[in-house]
Amino acid sequence: MQVPNRDLCSTALAILLGLLAASCSEDEAPLAPVASTPGSIEEVRDSADEIGATTADLGTTPAEDVVSSAADSVLDDGEPQDALPDEATSIGSTVEGFDLPTPSGTSGSLEGTFLDLNRFPYESIVSGGPPKDGIPALTNPNFVGASFVEYLRDDDLVLGVVVNGESRAYPHNIGWWHEIVNDRIGGRPISVTFCPLTGTGLVFDAEDGGGGQFQLGVSGLLLNTNLIMYDRRDGQTLYTQIAFKAVSGPRRGETLDLLPVVETTWASWKRLYPQTWVIETGLYNIEVYFNYPYGDYRTNHQYFLFNLVIPLSLNGNSYATDILAKERVLGVRLDGEPKAYPFFAMGSRAVINDQVGGVDIAVVWDRASYLAIPYARQVEDQSLTFDQAEMDEFPFFGMRDRETGTLWDVRGLAVEGELAGRQLRQVPAHNSMWFAWVTFWQNTGVWGEVGE
Repeated sequence: MQVPNRDLCSTALAILLGLLAASCSEDEAPLAPVASTPGSIEEVRDSADEIGATTADLGTTPAEDVVSSAADSVLDDGEPQDALPDEATSIGSTVEGFDLPTPSGTSGSLEGTFLDLNRFPYESIVSGGPPKDGIPALTNPNFVGASFVEYLRDDDLVLGVVVNGESRAYPHNIGWWHEIVNDRIGGRPISVTFCPLTGTGLVFDAEDGGGGQFQLGVSGLLLNTNLIMYDRRDGQTLYTQIAFKAVSGPRRGETLDLLPVVETTWASWKRLYPQTWVIETGLYNIEVYFNYPYGDYRTNHQYFLFNLVIPLSLNGNSYATDILAKERVLGVRLDGEPKAYPFFAMGSRAVINDQVGGVDIAVVWDRASYLAIPYARQVEDQSLTFDQAEMDEFPFFGMRDRETGTLWDVRGLAVEGELAGRQLRQVPAHNSMWFAWVTFWQNTGVWGEVGE
């Protein structure tokens, strides 16, 4: 990664901090819900060219108010929750005596990443068009049962989260227009974030030091076309979504805690968790959430709205241009080691035994449902080896470990055999368009024929 000019970096950082500070005031009112139907977000972004809305120019743009960090509403505690005894119980379920390393690790390499803040390309942060909170995050929205949602088709993708027996779906359709949902699930505050331009859906622990809920907002800024979030506790701290490390502001250098998520089709999530809740709607007219606002962006591998700091043609990764830019991959990063699992390389179904960052993992994959889930293979004092297995009594398929013969479902729950009742630890990870993953993690490994 080329080292940027320090004076330029300092100037750009000062502009960003000034912009964010100017938009924050304890006396300002919370952001009001938007009632009208927006135009295409792409049209809004294009309009930035007409008004010259660069990062520096945003300092003269009236900023949106900052939403209070207090949670104003929660789901009615009297509503029925998922409580089936055979369901996986929680994101981040732990296996006794086993802790996963963090994504970055204690001494992970910073070379080929955007984690070294002394070399961070601040001058490459750009305006996405809308101002701060111009794309309004949702906070503690209303949820309904699966049969009551009106804007979702069965093949639409959702981000699924399970905490303490409660399952919720956060649809891409909502993410296209709001990008962040601050919520509470199973008594735990979380922030569900989705960047439409990189196809990345990440979930973060949103509990503050006092046990309350803190919130993230949409800054209106981008790096490598990826969402930059701001922390509503101070209104100034900025986090790049994929790296989830604060690059500026009072919390500079801090990282958010990544939580597991299951990305799959709405039909598949309902089969996995029939009692799931789903966001009822967003702040706009419901018809908006049927429409993807970026045309053929997801499938046109030459179509980019913004430049990358390092173009794919100059990326040091051996496979940067061997995989199509918008190809979907599962990205796993443990103890500073990143690895990508391209969807096209995993076939129709697979159970892949692998190791990342010194951790033995198993990736469960089903193409029909776009389901890719990584689990830690360690149970108690042994590392299991899994093979694909058929399961008539449960959707999709299962896996059987060679060591004990136990049968496990795709939720990581042992349903038959010596280890029945045990739950595999899901590894916090996320899906991504290839160009975004390899740009942020230029040292990534790649599973499959393309990488071997």
